[in-house]
Amino acid sequence: MSSTLRIRVSVVVAAAIAGSQLAHGQPYSFIVTGACDDNEHLDGKFFVKMGNTLGGSPWYKATGAEQYVYYDPDCGGSGDGTARWVFDKDRPNMTRATDLDGDGQCEYYARFDSVVKSEPPESGTWTMNCDNKWVEKFLVFMETTSTTATSTTVTAGTTGVTTTLAATTAPKGAVAPKLLALSGACDYKNNLNGLTFELQGTTAEGEPYYKSHGMNYYIYHDADCDGSGSAPRWVLDGDRPSALAASDLDGDHKCDYFARLDDAKSPAGPATWRMYCGSQLGWSDVKLTLSEVSKTSTSAKTGDSMMVLSSAVGHGSVWVAIAATIFVGAM
Repeated sequence: MSSTLRIRVSVVVAAAIAGSQLAHGQPYSFIVTGACDDNEHLDGKFFVKMGNTLGGSPWYKATGAEQYVYYDPDCGGSGDGTARWVFDKDRPNMTRATDLDGDGQCEYYARFDSVVKSEPPESGTWTMNCDNKWVEKFLVFMETTSTTATSTTVTAGTTGVTTTLAATTAPKGAVAPKLLALSGACDYKNNLNGLTFELQGTTAEGEPYYKSHGMNYYIYHDADCDGSGSAPRWVLDGDRPSALAASDLDGDHKCDYFARLDDAKSPAGPATWRMYCGSQLGWSDVKLTLSEVSKTSTSAKTGDSMMVLSSAVGHGSVWVAIAATIFVGAM
């Protein structure tokens, strides 16, 4: 008679990540926003650092999906390639110095050419494959406060180890986010992408409202946008809402705005908004992401100054709780 020892260990790591990437090094985890429709599976994805490559750069995996972010000094292995960060469906090989996915070619979702190998850019213009065309997309990497759960099963007497990783952003409390960064707008309104909206106060119904930095764009909740019994919604508007009116907050007696989000408790996070995308596309379903950020910084984009994501200064804390259940069975 022999015994098999089976140990299931569940590790919950609550990581309050609050360190500036440039000041304090590699981010532990982040959420991506700004991808084109063809790569919308990347938007809102939670990427967690898995380790360092042979060259010493961090590499990240999306929770629940085979999607990776890593640094490749020469993605084709030709010896004269351009160093870059890539989004890829293939896991990087930790024993390779170049062409980390081993396919002999530069094939990926997106790339960001860079000589900085210590960390991915917190925001910037990536070259992304969208509908079989390489286009420039402004992506934002938001460091997160997260809950990460890792479950590992080990069977004694074997070398088999199975690990699963799942993560979600920490639940928000009753306090409204103070800063929100927008991404995902259609081409017709791409001037909205990268804008940061700051909490201005609350409306008469007690809902938060926001104004963009440097531009007159507002996000607010309107219980009845034309005063005639319309359904409640969050709106993205060019008119400042009244803090006194209970309905039709912009006072135009009609539902006129850039985009709306119906039946939602908060505008924060990824969601499908109804957005006007020009005369050809008209009103379209667009996946916008309003990411909570801790502070803002300025970054040049096509010659303009705009507000983009930056992390809070200081190191976060990590709390670890481990629970183990041991099963001993006769064989």
